[in-house]
Amino acid sequence: MRRLWQFMRELRRRRVFGTAAIYIIGAWVLLQVLALAFQSFGVPDTALQYIWMVAIASFPIALIFGWRYDITADGIVRTPPAGVTDTTGLSLRKPDYIVLAALTVVAVIFAGIAVNEIRQGPLRGAGPWYAVDRLATAIAVLPFENLSGDASQEFLAAGLHDAMIIALSRITRFRVTSRFSSRRVTRDMSLPDIRRLLGVNKILSGSVMREGDQVRVNVTLVDADTEQTLWAESFTREFDGLISMQNEVASAVAREVKVQLTPDEERRLALTDGPDSATYEAYLRGMFQLHKGSRRGYRRAIEIFTEAVENDPTSALAYAGLAIGYAQLGHSPFPVAGAYPRAKEAAQRALEYDPDLAEAYLALGMYKIYYEWDFAGGEEAFLRALELNPSLVDAHYHYAWLLELLLRDEEAIEYGEYTKELNPLSPFYTSWLADQYRDAGMYEQAIEEAQTTLELNPNYPIAWLALGQTYLDMGRVDEAIEAHENLRNNRFWGFFLAATLATAGRDEDAAAVLKFVEERDNNPFTLALIYGGLGDREESMKWLQAARDQKIPWFPWLVTWFPQTKFLHDDPHMQQFAAELGIEFPD
Repeated sequence: MRRLWQFMRELRRRRVFGTAAIYIIGAWVLLQVLALAFQSFGVPDTALQYIWMVAIASFPIALIFGWRYDITADGIVRTPPAGVTDTTGLSLRKPDYIVLAALTVVAVIFAGIAVNEIRQGPLRGAGPWYAVDRLATAIAVLPFENLSGDASQEFLAAGLHDAMIIALSRITRFRVTSRFSSRRVTRDMSLPDIRRLLGVNKILSGSVMREGDQVRVNVTLVDADTEQTLWAESFTREFDGLISMQNEVASAVAREVKVQLTPDEERRLALTDGPDSATYEAYLRGMFQLHKGSRRGYRRAIEIFTEAVENDPTSALAYAGLAIGYAQLGHSPFPVAGAYPRAKEAAQRALEYDPDLAEAYLALGMYKIYYEWDFAGGEEAFLRALELNPSLVDAHYHYAWLLELLLRDEEAIEYGEYTKELNPLSPFYTSWLADQYRDAGMYEQAIEEAQTTLELNPNYPIAWLALGQTYLDMGRVDEAIEAHENLRNNRFWGFFLAATLATAGRDEDAAAVLKFVEERDNNPFTLALIYGGLGDREESMKWLQAARDQKIPWFPWLVTWFPQTKFLHDDPHMQQFAAELGIEFPD
């Protein structure tokens, strides 16, 4: 006991307690500041956990320092032994410098480990398969200019623009703005305006000129903060050399911004093999149609990709495009019969020839969650897609809705918010994010997101849908009806007006819209929602059963997620549906 008391007195004499107190207070203040900073910049909560770990691990280093040394006006000196009053000759010696250097090296190692873990750490709440770098370099690829003087070659400029986005997106240290938002940039906009609009710090631009089978591509990389050109190059290739050219550009961009590539990324970017000229030209034409985002465009893209795989049955890219085209046709309350099974078949063929195609995994994930209702398999496919291409916005989007279904709300919103980061000018992603906020009870955020979308796109139906649903949840019925009146003549979403009128007790008005819907579509999804809004258990359950039997893609969300059918959660048939699907009702 006496020795312990003497040791405590020595700790006090050497000011170790004071050092510990200063360290704890300083660490606490630093952590509070970092917590606010991380929240402002969207850094995940796990990052703060690593800072805590470094602070705790470094605490013994501070105590060792406090035991051996004092900080005086003359600098760092050795602490004198007990009983010594003469403080001269306490300057540091060679062994002291070695000790201090060792302590510094250990602290730097701890800090380096923390920074590395933060950079590679998962999106908040994400599973072990997928990690996204929230400190990634944000890049926008501006639309390539067609210098061919031939409007028929516009597909080439658009296709190479899309392909360049995909090539850069496969680098995990990049966050690449999606094509929809980047194509909203006009050539008269200044670099600071583009930087603010898209939230990026690097901008890649280019031009394309075709002469016969030769394609000349000029690309320039600019720092959006300093407006300085970082790199520029010209390439002349035939069509079958364009993929290797894209990989060269991606490697050069990574090198210029000092991004460390993973071994897998280096391997993929070193590939020079690609489809023949005719197949790759067909692929670019198909993607041009696919990105129009309309059913007509999807069907035309499918025709082009089908011809491409007939001419080259080993083209993984063409099969992947075919898979996405069919998956998009199937993703609707009015799905095209047989679309999802064809999407699965094409995706599997694509992966046979190239197991690293993120787009094929995306199509496969859509098939699994919307058609097969295999949610574990869908999650695995989406996470593999995001592992291969962290900037694949549709993989984030569909995974977010899977997480909504699985009641993993915090993760779902994280992924939904990331779609907005990747595609900030798209009304589609911002509108559905607003509906996610509504479902989570985050009504102010939902209204703000929907209204912001409508300011830029006044007639966008999904924004009106989300806004009306939010008002309805809040009990602001008149405002909900006013919002959903904007859907009255919409082919896909007009039925929500009937559901809202029914929920508001305006049964006659709802019945008029219902009659129109029944005569036009007779769709189980829409009728289940409308009759649910009317509170008609029998009819709503009848159409829910029909939605199940007809494999309506959104049937699982009808069972547990849509507010119009929540009053049926106590129904034994509804509970059987949930049990068959392996999902639970929200509290």
